[in-house]
Amino acid sequence: MRSYILIRDKYKCTRCGRSGDLEVHHIIHLTPDNINDAAVTLNDKNLTTLCRDCHFAVHEADRARGNREHGGSKDCEDGFCFDERGYLVPVENI
Repeated sequence: MRSYILIRDKYKCTRCGRSGDLEVHHIIHLTPDNINDAAVTLNDKNLTTLCRDCHFAVHEADRARGNREHGGSKDCEDGFCFDERGYLVPVENI
């Protein structure tokens, strides 16, 4: 799926247009509740290409707003938090 998304987005960040250091971003962020839901994890409409800087900026903005649905929970729940790169990780890894 990652390869498909990168090809679909022409190996460019859909936010700033850069072509280096690319990551595939879940628009509806992964949470412990949806991590096993293929409609969220593997849905091409829920995936976009972002460069590392834009990916970090998206997650950082969500965290600053305290947006729990988009990875911004300031208080970690269910033993998981998002790290500085926006990855869902167990609390002990933060």
